[in-house]
Amino acid sequence: MISVLFCSRVKDNPDSNLARLLDSAVANVSAEERDKIEFLIKYDDDDDARPPDEFFAKYPFSIRTFVWSRGEGRHSLHHAQEYLFAQRDPRSRFCLMTADDFYFSRPNFVSEILNVKDEFCIIGQIRPPIESYAGVYENEEAIRRWVLSFGALSPVISARLIEVCQNFGWQSNVDSWLMGLSVVLYDLYKIIIWQTMPTFYERSGGWGLGDTPTYNNMELTGQKGPYNKYWFELLRRQARNLYLNMEYGTDFNKLAPSATPAKLWKKVRSQPLQRLPLRVCRRLWRGLRTALA
Repeated sequence: MISVLFCSRVKDNPDSNLARLLDSAVANVSAEERDKIEFLIKYDDDDDARPPDEFFAKYPFSIRTFVWSRGEGRHSLHHAQEYLFAQRDPRSRFCLMTADDFYFSRPNFVSEILNVKDEFCIIGQIRPPIESYAGVYENEEAIRRWVLSFGALSPVISARLIEVCQNFGWQSNVDSWLMGLSVVLYDLYKIIIWQTMPTFYERSGGWGLGDTPTYNNMELTGQKGPYNKYWFELLRRQARNLYLNMEYGTDFNKLAPSATPAKLWKKVRSQPLQRLPLRVCRRLWRGLRTALA
């Protein structure tokens, strides 16, 4: 199942077009796929232009809305996203992080995403040049390039990745966080979890909003930040947690010798297959060191 998570504001927002987004879902999500996608939408309680419940009732898939205070507006998005993530259907394996100025542009994307078996992945329409930022990603000039290298991204993220990282990066731009996480994961462990998929969405507006004032000095936009460089250390901690879960598995219990082939295959698929020889060698080396200790 896929959970589509976003915040919507209608009042004083000319770019908002929720009807177009949901209508495009009707046009591009088949009848067989409609029980495999859900929409979770947060509204501000001062947005008196938000749609009534009757508006959502006409759509043939699950839509749940949430309303609470505006907070700091756009810069509070990460708090809302984390809450919406915790409210999603427990069957959901992927989250599509979008906004109300996006819309779907082709069919079959739901089935294509759900056919991805990897436990940890980021799916986008462009595969950014992650390797080129290794070792220099904290430099200001490099930040200004890598933060925008994915284009107009409405990313799909595996739910397990968010569970392991525990949040969306301490700032409102989930796409910027994902790009930073990807760069750090490669810089430290030479792992790339990015996957490309033909474009299935478009965007019509919402540009240039990231430079508004905020209390959050870890905010990262195309124009500025993060001013608090501790953001990078926290990002490295997330990358390490991700790496350890990829290396040792995400099950709470250790993999028993009697594990089923299905569990073994799940563990193998938790990382790119090209890393399998290195993982096997590391496991043998750890066993040898333990035996000789």
